[in-house]
Amino acid sequence: MKENRTMAVPSRSQCLALMTRIGMPEHIRQHSLVVAQVALFLAHLLNRNSHRLDLRLLEAGALLHDIAKAESLATRERHEDLGATMLENWGYPMLSPIVREHVVLEASALAGPITESLVVNYADKRVKHDQIVPLEERFADLIGRYAKTGEHRQWLQSKFELYRRLETKLFEHLTIVPEDLARLCSAASANIS
Repeated sequence: MKENRTMAVPSRSQCLALMTRIGMPEHIRQHSLVVAQVALFLAHLLNRNSHRLDLRLLEAGALLHDIAKAESLATRERHEDLGATMLENWGYPMLSPIVREHVVLEASALAGPITESLVVNYADKRVKHDQIVPLEERFADLIGRYAKTGEHRQWLQSKFELYRRLETKLFEHLTIVPEDLARLCSAASANIS
């Protein structure tokens, strides 16, 4: 049976090959690997509590969420839009929304169900470079690096408040607390290795 390319989700090894093919810098690759680790850890826990997240889709979205980050620095395009377009062009349209939605959280998304996009978006905000950190630390870093004006600083602070609400939404379905995520996620990863 011929594979329907429009419904394809790349495997982990295919995602890693795409990273290599586009020449993803090592620091972005390491960040993406840790984001995938956090997203999968949370998704496994959520799925144990009656959620139905597609783990393969979630992992691929997390691994490829910054696929266009390096290129966008040269082109000045938004990396989430460029990455979503790249994935569509490569025959992976199911990943496009996850990549497109990983940078900015909209309040309307909090009213709906927990999706792969929300989990990847949250996981990305818990990983500073290649370390799992609290939201406060990650947003302090984002504000320090990207807030060039008082208005932009205020905007990032308002987004931080939305991410706190997302964190509450995710963790109300779990038996762990956000403060334990780094320790438990790292321990779970060590047990798999």
